[in-house]
Amino acid sequence: MAMKKHALPYALLATTLFAVTALSACSEGGSKGANATVSPSASSAPAASASAKPKAPEKVYIYDIGLATSLGKSSKPEAVKKVQQIVLEQTGIEIVTVPRSADSPNEKLNLLLASNDPLDLFVGTMEQHQVNGAAMPLNDLLNKYGSNIRKQWRSDWSIGWDALTTPDGKIWGIPTNMANSGNLVLVRKDWLDKLKLPQPTTMEELETVLQAFKDKDPAGNGQTIPLLTDYNPSAGLNGMNGALAGGFMDVGYGDFLDTDGKVKKVVYNPGYKTFVGAMADWYKKGLIYKESFALNRDRQNELIKQNRVGAAAIYQTLMGGTNLNELRKVAPEAEYVALDLKGPKGIAASRGSASRSGIMLNKNSKNPEAAMRLLDWIFSDIKNYFLLFFGIENDNWKYLDKSKNQVQIRLNYDYLGDLLPFTTLAYTMQSVIVTEAPLPGKVDYSDYLIKNVQFNPSKSKAYGIATVDYQFDRKAISGKVPMMADIDRTIDQEIVKFVMGARPMAEYDKFLAELSKAGHDTLSAVLTEEYNKFKK
Repeated sequence: MAMKKHALPYALLATTLFAVTALSACSEGGSKGANATVSPSASSAPAASASAKPKAPEKVYIYDIGLATSLGKSSKPEAVKKVQQIVLEQTGIEIVTVPRSADSPNEKLNLLLASNDPLDLFVGTMEQHQVNGAAMPLNDLLNKYGSNIRKQWRSDWSIGWDALTTPDGKIWGIPTNMANSGNLVLVRKDWLDKLKLPQPTTMEELETVLQAFKDKDPAGNGQTIPLLTDYNPSAGLNGMNGALAGGFMDVGYGDFLDTDGKVKKVVYNPGYKTFVGAMADWYKKGLIYKESFALNRDRQNELIKQNRVGAAAIYQTLMGGTNLNELRKVAPEAEYVALDLKGPKGIAASRGSASRSGIMLNKNSKNPEAAMRLLDWIFSDIKNYFLLFFGIENDNWKYLDKSKNQVQIRLNYDYLGDLLPFTTLAYTMQSVIVTEAPLPGKVDYSDYLIKNVQFNPSKSKAYGIATVDYQFDRKAISGKVPMMADIDRTIDQEIVKFVMGARPMAEYDKFLAELSKAGHDTLSAVLTEEYNKFKK
């Protein structure tokens, strides 16, 4: 119920992307997610005897998670076929990719799930796909075929399973991500050095740096963007909110427990109002790029690569990998660093909830057993994950330094992850996965950020009900508050207006009153009821 999901970073992957013949409900019971017992796996691909008739391959249909799209390229069919054949030989399963829509991938997924078209595996959410009955419970399949899946998910991440499990013990997804602070403030260190400015540690110091970028124009010709942030329908205002808002509140950005004992949306937190006012002031001064809230991801990438962005409150991996390499072709000395920033109320960066997004099985899956066996094969060895992600070793990719825990580099763009059904933190934390090598003598900062900042709880602030809300009955909430999505959308739209000056901050309290009448009071009552069930 807190921070929206981020768009998937493809320069260095640490998170997952964004989301029915059901098994018998009576056979799907079990203990709660992290404690559910899974028996040893059955053999995922029994070998046929020499005299046996060759078995027809089992097909598993996956929804394209968009790795090729993120790079603005497309794989060569023959390269995809080679990888497909290797998987078939090892598992007896043929992976078939269902293309995503470049413009509306979520809408296409929902249409597929509502149809009888073939689709087995997809990355989905409890809030949408489990609540709407698009997924099937996984307990029996995990017990029979999934022994390797749990081995890769660390025991101290058990909340990942809990968040994908309903109170009746049914598991609806395989976790791939954990609460993290991927939205950070990153700044051009080389520009700080050029202007003889220290790395800012407070909001006031950051404002001084942004003003210096604006005045001194290190990009030249008036092209400098002091601070870039974003707004989009899937991630909302997560860049600005996740990187900065926590500095103005006692808790991180997200739903919180107010002093009256009611759970409310973050906009009712007095500190958040102060934060919005500060951002409106920065925007008025020209410190926030004027087109930030109308940009798509492609345009953001262009601005970064064009040597224009001084600082960004954005998902951190956009400032590394391919974008950073392209930027360094124009500005070889370019380097972004993450700020350890504090506001009036302490740590500025917020971290999200226990992820309720995971690998799900379509309730209309024609072959759920094969789909689970495929997943178990992927989780059985990181080499299988690399095969689906990068293609064939020494054909499509090679190790940069095999001694340093799986560091890789592409040799070409012939194969771009078309057959990979998910990305996962389980493997990201074991390896360094890059789509391009850093230029000679340069470092891609992204891996450091992921392992030392993004998933480091000391570097971010949890939102008010983060230890509780993953247990909420989402279906009950959705049924009682059908206008919930409209409330979130209205909040984002109005906050953008306040920041851009289209609506004066003097009307903020009026906005809250309007929101209450539009359904927030009902939502608050339902959230509070759920909170009281699970509060410690």
